[in-house]
Amino acid sequence: MFECALEQAGYFTAGQARTLGFSPGEIGSALGGGAWERVDRDLFRLSPWPHTDLEDVARRCVQLQGAVVSHQSAAELYGLGHLHPQFLHVTAGAPVHVRTDRVAVHRADLGPADCEHTGAFLITTPLRTVLDLAEGGVSQWVLDEVVGDAMAIGRLDRATLEAGTAGQSVRVERRVGRALAAWA
Repeated sequence: MFECALEQAGYFTAGQARTLGFSPGEIGSALGGGAWERVDRDLFRLSPWPHTDLEDVARRCVQLQGAVVSHQSAAELYGLGHLHPQFLHVTAGAPVHVRTDRVAVHRADLGPADCEHTGAFLITTPLRTVLDLAEGGVSQWVLDEVVGDAMAIGRLDRATLEAGTAGQSVRVERRVGRALAAWA
């Protein structure tokens, strides 16, 4: 269980515990003995696990069956632009049930090259984040700022952005091209 929880800020679901071979009785014993704590329905955390500033993000990603932090939330966590999202933006490949109004779920099948692991949850790469924002509804000015910040801190370069837009929609190609021109 530790290996699973290690990559999820100490959190895990009842389904993950069952998949790893824990019976309902063993789950009850772990809860009763204090080794695990119940966080929510079907969500647990190893006790005691150190608390972090981002544990709420990790908890929500686990609850949303491995959703990946994306779009405005990924940009904010990377320090790209000044988006200050009102929701946690995540991307999931399959439909997920959201029990809170503070999460915006985007649907897409992300590959391994589209994500990075923070140690507590998955987040889209800076390139995937820019492409998602270019396709989405952020203003061109905000996209310019995100691209400029990513280039200024060395998370992206012109060649990577240009190559990354290949095969994307015309809208994405144009918007990223404008952002690159604004940064030049």
